[in-house]
Amino acid sequence: MKTRIVIAMVLIMILALGACKKKVEQLPDEELIQQAIIFAPLPSFKEVYKALDQVQVKDISAAVPATIYKTKQEEVRNAFSLGLLTADAVLAAKGRNKGKLSEISASMMNLTSLLALESEVNRLGDQMKKMIENEQWEELDKALDFHKADVEAKLWENENFDNYTLMLLGGWIEAANRVAWLIHQDYKPERTQVLAQKGTFNSLLLNMQQISTPHIVEQEAFGESIKLLKDVKTIIDNDQNRVYTKDQLEQIISKTDEIKAAFQN
Repeated sequence: MKTRIVIAMVLIMILALGACKKKVEQLPDEELIQQAIIFAPLPSFKEVYKALDQVQVKDISAAVPATIYKTKQEEVRNAFSLGLLTADAVLAAKGRNKGKLSEISASMMNLTSLLALESEVNRLGDQMKKMIENEQWEELDKALDFHKADVEAKLWENENFDNYTLMLLGGWIEAANRVAWLIHQDYKPERTQVLAQKGTFNSLLLNMQQISTPHIVEQEAFGESIKLLKDVKTIIDNDQNRVYTKDQLEQIISKTDEIKAAFQN
């Protein structure tokens, strides 16, 4: 039953995206339908960021990485990096860290050409610059939400399910990494419940395993990331009543750091 519901939702999404682009003249071809059924849509990584509601702004700001994440200009790494930097941008906005937010925004602008996302990301950059200057934090948070949905929809509309998955991987890995780090600084077991995202990490792993494009799967970073993602999923699955120990938090931080490093090599 759950599988049928997911398939129905995916088909509805495809039709809706097609309608936005132009009047629906024909149904999606069979190959596109099959791809969309295989690649499951995932929820926003902001599910994990609910933990930030219990943390002071200055502490959230401290969780923003000191060094902006950068990789060489290459499509696979750009997709992963864009998802990761979007997660960092949301974190910086919630932490009201103007300096880092400006740096992150500039880095995001450099990732667009190989992903055919110039208009979507550059439009966000213009909006962010004005909002940062005016310290419009709530508006920034909403703009980043819209940007994330806009980019994901564009990748899906272009049938670019590989980069869609890699971008989501970057966002979820960074969100889990930063929240686990933040909770570890002032450990309270109940706060760790936001990391109990078993369904999401299961779907994320399944999506990654469906990627078959040669120039992606032949990369060492891709194979390494799948192996490490399995490790992260194992940790997430081994909760105790949706709670994780400090040791498990350290493992999540370590494994997600390794995934980030894999795409930098």
